[in-house]
Amino acid sequence: MSISQSKIVLLNLMELCAAVFHGPDEQGWRELATHGLPELLGRVQNFPGLPAEPLERLHRALAPHADAGDFSPLEAEYVRLFIAGPGGVPAPLYESCHQGGAPRTMGHSALAMGDRLAEAGLEISLPSNEPPDHLALELEYLFHLCAEGWTDDPALADKAVRFAGEVMLPWVGCFRDRLAWADPDPVFPAVADIALALLGAVAGA
Repeated sequence: MSISQSKIVLLNLMELCAAVFHGPDEQGWRELATHGLPELLGRVQNFPGLPAEPLERLHRALAPHADAGDFSPLEAEYVRLFIAGPGGVPAPLYESCHQGGAPRTMGHSALAMGDRLAEAGLEISLPSNEPPDHLALELEYLFHLCAEGWTDDPALADKAVRFAGEVMLPWVGCFRDRLAWADPDPVFPAVADIALALLGAVAGA
């Protein structure tokens, strides 16, 4: 079964968001800003309902870094927002930290995500000490479900709908709210909004 162009763009958006939330190095940011993003922006505008507006915001936010040829501030900002900010981490990248109560890693959602990955036969593409409910990893798992489900496995497509709508959307919305309070570089809220939009599109598929 062939896959529609709009769904291919959704897969590309998942790859973009996963790459950003993995934490690109300077070369990764440069390739995204100068090649991947302009191409994707040109394609997403062809499909109503896909997140053109936050993608345009991301393009504008990356432009000063691209013009200066210096993406190192984004690497430092990634650390401040997601790893080791003064006074704590403003917006942890783990589902377990957005379940209500005191933020903590390796909660129930991390164990559930580990089970999902094992069932799918997928390996964790993060350092071995990272909990499996990392946002980038959940996006990669969603990519797997969608890529397989949209081509030849309706059961996986249904699983993608449930995972996007029931698991990811609620906590990624909380993550986006936490991020907004941290006075972030506009690059990161734009990517969070792209992630929320693509999750909504998958959940409504």
